[in-house]
Amino acid sequence: MDKINKKISIFFFLLSMIVSLDTVSDERNIRPKELEIKKNIKKVDLSKLTITDFEWLTKGKSMLGKFDFIEIKNSSILGFDNIKIEVQLKNKDGTRINYVIVLKDSIGSKETKKFRNVVIPLLPWEPKETRIAIKSGDILHDKETLPFEARGSIKILDFKFIVDNLASKTIIVEKLKIINESRNYYGNIKYIIDFQDSRKKLVTSRQFGIKGSIGPGETKTFKNFNIPGLPSKEFMDIYLRVGSGDLLSSKEYLLSGGDEKYIDKSLIDIDFDDSPVPNADLGIKGYSWISDVQHTIGVLDIDISNNSRFKYNDIEVILNFQTPSGNTLISKTVKIDGEIGSYKEKTFSNISIGYIDYDIKNLEVYIVDANMIGYVTTIRKDGQKTPREIKSDRPKEAFSPGSNLIVVDYSISNFSSIKIFNRSDMEISDIEMKIKLFDEKNNLVKEYDILINETILPRQEKTFRTIRLHDVERIGFTYAKIQILQAKKLKSIN
Repeated sequence: MDKINKKISIFFFLLSMIVSLDTVSDERNIRPKELEIKKNIKKVDLSKLTITDFEWLTKGKSMLGKFDFIEIKNSSILGFDNIKIEVQLKNKDGTRINYVIVLKDSIGSKETKKFRNVVIPLLPWEPKETRIAIKSGDILHDKETLPFEARGSIKILDFKFIVDNLASKTIIVEKLKIINESRNYYGNIKYIIDFQDSRKKLVTSRQFGIKGSIGPGETKTFKNFNIPGLPSKEFMDIYLRVGSGDLLSSKEYLLSGGDEKYIDKSLIDIDFDDSPVPNADLGIKGYSWISDVQHTIGVLDIDISNNSRFKYNDIEVILNFQTPSGNTLISKTVKIDGEIGSYKEKTFSNISIGYIDYDIKNLEVYIVDANMIGYVTTIRKDGQKTPREIKSDRPKEAFSPGSNLIVVDYSISNFSSIKIFNRSDMEISDIEMKIKLFDEKNNLVKEYDILINETILPRQEKTFRTIRLHDVERIGFTYAKIQILQAKKLKSIN
């Protein structure tokens, strides 16, 4: 009997190990899909949807246009639906007409599909030239398996308040404590206060927001602030709930001041490049006035650098007209037409900023947003300098990076680039790193030990280019993991 019990115990132990391994494997398989969804959650990247073929069925004058099929190839690991295509037609005289059509079916991940019997409106003439482009689409994902909304992820642990009905007509919040129970990163959380009557029926609602970010598993407490706008109708009770929040990438979370200890390292995912961050990727190199006469329309040339692998257009710039003491008199938001490529610098010319009301001697210009329109997987190799050794008369000492040096972007090729953010208040050099390459089954296929002798300034980002990785382009790897081991700082002078 004892032998039977031992066999049963061993069986269940082995079964539990198999289930545990399957769970880890499933999580690792889900993780790439989760990161891809996060890239697309704010704005869908359509670069992996391509029109590969089409064939007309009817296209005569004064007839409904009809395609026998339009073939689309999806090279993404995500599926798409509500796909809008733009059909561009031109007749023999060169006259053009465009139609935007919503395809009635979806396309799965890694699928090539023919959408049948696609109809467009009545044709004014027979087209001689046809072009079809993907205009927009929505990603497909299971919202229960991979939830991303803040209201289901952030829980309110404590809410203590006083209602001031007499003087300020506000809610005085003594304490608000929240926890992020998901493995997502959020910023700018919006809360909704429901005012209820004695029967728990809703009287009215008010919304307020708290700036800042929160990481997976992180708890935050906010104290002593007021919420204005008590309702004029009588209420008996108050109920607080989470309304919404901005989904952030781990890169955005860290750059907003988040703590690296809340970065999810339970899976093999140290790639902080899970989405573009325009105001971090793009920078103002300089500007010059073309027309700066007060009480006229101002015109600027603006030099912009793109230190990332992402391509952008529709760049939004803030112009703060300031007093000599630095106080802002007025702010203008200007959208710049045109695009800037990956790892490029470009001058955008003749940008109209509207009517100039103030002195332009003290002007602050910075980028707040842009539209990502694509990316490259490897950096350009021309005109780049090899990292050089730093020469300094002042001695150096060991520096433990901890959470102070963060890899926020990289591109792996024979001549790789790595962007590092130095969160410390010290100048750092002699950075030692280990680059590990993994295949699609999470097996380690190659390791590189790298030493970068260049300097990165305090509280600055810097991209180190032309990092030689011998024969890396011959290696079949799926993703990389970069670990900063140690570095050096200038020795303290007593």
